[in-house]
Parts: sequence; structure tokens; C-alpha cells
Amino acid sequence: MECVACHETAGRDHRFREMMVGTRQEFAYWECLACGCLQIVAVPENMSAYYPSDYYSFALRAAAWKGWYYRSYFAAPRLMKALRRCSPDFASVIGSKPRPGARILDVGCGGGELVGILRILGFEAFGIDPHVRTSTPFVQRASLDDVQGDWDMVMFHHSLEHMVDHAEVLRSVRSKLKQGGLCLVRIPVATWAWKHYGRDWVQLDAPRHFVVHTPRSFELTAEAAGFRVERIVFDSDEFQFYGSELYRRDIPLRSNEAHGAFSRREIAMFRARAAELNRKQLGDQAAFSLTTDSSSQGESTK
Repeated sequence: MECVACHETAGRDHRFREMMVGTRQEFAYWECLACGCLQIVAVPENMSAYYPSDYYSFALRAAAWKGWYYRSYFAAPRLMKALRRCSPDFASVIGSKPRPGARILDVGCGGGELVGILRILGFEAFGIDPHVRTSTPFVQRASLDDVQGDWDMVMFHHSLEHMVDHAEVLRSVRSKLKQGGLCLVRIPVATWAWKHYGRDWVQLDAPRHFVVHTPRSFELTAEAAGFRVERIVFDSDEFQFYGSELYRRDIPLRSNEAHGAFSRREIAMFRARAAELNRKQLGDQAAFSLTTDSSSQGESTK
């Protein structure tokens, strides 16, 4: 094996189980000892079989009311932030400060909930996803290679880890961005939770996650594509604890036994621990803001 991020060849073999649905089928993964990147050894031929029809990202859940709700962040941000924290995907987009009416492409958008919210807020947002069941005027069953045009922002909200050859994907993104455009990538990252839970870490999500980065391995990948990491925000939540604790008990995420497995007090404790890990930059997911670096223009075309 050769690392997809740093191209080193010293590594460690792993066997990770499918535990979201609970088939417990094992898949071979490889960990780079240089940068820590984890990658699947062989991608299954029929990946659609591992995305059930009710997969969480395919649903368009209340995008309309959320869009109108989030408009309040512009009218009275202090009040709304005091009342309720906005979702990490929306927070990462608004935190990137896109211009009014910006053209935004959501790659791997699922059912397009975030696309719908952004359109309500006045952004020219579109989404693509090769696994979505049906297309709409603003969400297409397509891949990045099918997309043309210049974009102010191209974003991946927990979709890049479902793809192979991340450097090549990011090179394609760079070719589609306007001058001064931004690439926003939210992905799981192998930090404390990976070290603590090992193969029971819920974000491994075999075999759907092909590549799981460390912060360092993703930075190397972005640089190879001609980007520089301008900003990193760790935004993990209680999921890293309750999902991983379920897997430690051999309980699939989508099982009757998983419902009510933890008390409200335990969930609150998980949430507080996640916030502390984020402050220490050790959360198990992060949002990377990538900008183009003119000094690496030549490298980006390699």
C-alpha cells in the first residue's frame, strides 16, 4: 500500500466492521504510519448496496422552516445564538462569509436540505449527489465531473470521505472555482476518538468511508491540489461518544437496542466532552476552509 496523502509505504493493517446497519461484514483498511491517514484497501464493487433508501442524508428534512429560522441570524444574531445553536453545516457556510447571492455548489448533498436553506437565504445554491434517488431543479444525480461553470464556493459536508483520490477531486474543484473562490470541506478526522475507540470508532463507517484523514494528512492532500488551509474549525458532537460506545457493546447504530441506550444525563455529558475536545482541536470532525495559493499554481495541474 501507498498512502494517498503523503505517499509513504510504511503502514498498519486493520479490519473494520460495517456497524451502521449491523451486517458486521469486515473490510480491510490500511493506516499510514507517517501521517496517520486511514484508507480502504479495496472499494466494494456495488457501493449503492451500502446506502439504504432511508440513509440519513437523502431526506429533505424541514428545509423550509429551517431556512426561515436561520434568516433570524442576520436580523438578530445575538438573540438567536442565545436561544439555539445552529447546525454545524450551516454555521460553517455562514462562517466562511460568502457574498450575498454567491454561487454555491454542495457536492454529495444527499436530499439537499442545506441547498434548500441556502436558496431561501438568497444564495444561488445547487447540489449534486451520485446516490440521490431522484433529481430536482436544484439537486441533481450527478458527480463533480458532470458540473461546469464558475463557483464562488464548492463545499463537501461529510461527503469527501465517501470518495477516492482526494487530491484529484480537489484539483477538479479548483478548476471550477472563481478567482478568490473558497472550498469548504467538513470531514471526520482521526484524533482522540480514533486513538481511544480504535475499530469501534463510529466515524470509520466501513465501507462507506474510503479515506479518513488526520488533520495533517488532509493538509498535505489540500496542498498537493494547490490549496492552502486557511482555517480549521473542529465541530464534533456527542455522536463520537454514543455511536462508538454502542459499537463497543456490539450494538448497531440502526437497531432497536440503540434507542434509549443512554440517558439524557449521559448524552449531556457526551456533548460537554465533545465541546472540550473541540476546544483542544481534538474533536473527531472538522471544517477546513481552503483557498488557492498562487505560488502553487504550477503544482495544481500535475
